[in-house]
Amino acid sequence: MQINRIFASKILNSRKEETISVLVESNNIKAEASAPSGKSKGMHEVKDLSEKGIDFSILFINVLGRKIINDNIRFGAFEDIEKVEELVKHYDKTKNFGFIGGNSLYALEAAILKAIAESQKQELYKFLLQNKTKKIPRLVGNCIGGGLHIKQKEKTDWQEFLLIPKTKTVSDASFINIRAYEEAKSLLAEKDKKFRNNLTDENALASTLDNESVLVLLEEVIKKIKEKFGITIDLGVDFASSSFWNGLKYHYGNFSEDMKQKTLVKKEQTEYMFNVIKKHNLIYAEDAFHQEDFSSFANMTKKLKNVMVVGDDLTCTIYERVERAIKEGSINALIIKPNQVGSLIETKKVVDLAKKNGITTIISHRSGETQDNFISHLAVGWEIPFIKTGILGKERLAKINELIRIEKN
Repeated sequence: MQINRIFASKILNSRKEETISVLVESNNIKAEASAPSGKSKGMHEVKDLSEKGIDFSILFINVLGRKIINDNIRFGAFEDIEKVEELVKHYDKTKNFGFIGGNSLYALEAAILKAIAESQKQELYKFLLQNKTKKIPRLVGNCIGGGLHIKQKEKTDWQEFLLIPKTKTVSDASFINIRAYEEAKSLLAEKDKKFRNNLTDENALASTLDNESVLVLLEEVIKKIKEKFGITIDLGVDFASSSFWNGLKYHYGNFSEDMKQKTLVKKEQTEYMFNVIKKHNLIYAEDAFHQEDFSSFANMTKKLKNVMVVGDDLTCTIYERVERAIKEGSINALIIKPNQVGSLIETKKVVDLAKKNGITTIISHRSGETQDNFISHLAVGWEIPFIKTGILGKERLAKINELIRIEKN
């Protein structure tokens, strides 16, 4: 495939923030991709956009596009994306894509990859699967949230309270999560006297209850769903512990004037996390410790065999950090966010490294999302068993609805 045109432009994500969209044209093919942006970011993530601003990112992509076209660079396989990265690295000498911006590279590569698949008259997931049998990932839905995902004064310290339904189809999983979401909203209206129907960046319900009261409420939701539909929902939490770690202690209650304030040192946080996970039967625990505490993650992974101990801020989809986490036994599960690293080649290396070492992968949206459904195709095409997408909102449903379509295809 030879590209005839590459055009980058500015769009708004779900938080009404500026992000980048890239259009790639090849003869009668048009493929477009856009980049999301996280609010709660790991310190090791690459820069979203150029340090010179989004306008420079857009200009750089358009100039780079002319170079790709003039050099007659051809694309026919996933690995050919590396040709783009070689060009970028020639101009961007920073370690974190501070010159071009990781989102810019991600959007460009995603658009080119879509165009490659279309040029071969294949859907993207089929192109990536290479004749293997498709498997649809389980949904991980953010039902109630807090932390850095919402600005209201009173909120939970923990960022995401997650529902993971056990269903045979993704359409059933989405249905169950929506019913559970509605049930949770009804219970919050009854039990959370300060609940004002506010939503987080990911369209999760923003409660003013304390952390564990939210878990108790969701346990009631799960029980009601089981009674009504006969479906089991597993429960998980993205603690996002780095957001309330000050370098010495974990500070609880900072996000709410009414919540009881407490501070925990490393050992106390470990004991508390173990207690919460066992007490509330969590099967999924993401970032239970701050982003440099590999040893506490390892302790949890060693002792809690039936819990997904998930790294996100800890690993940031960065190969070297994932490699270290695996070597130290810090995780048994891993969040995959392509825009954390910018490069799809590097993202695929991380996915392959995780698979080789028996680490469960969860591909994830970001809090500032677009309606691009690219990660749905990556989930199926790269055989990633879980996808974290949220439950409601047009940007979240774009991913879920595409999975439903792929499942029926």
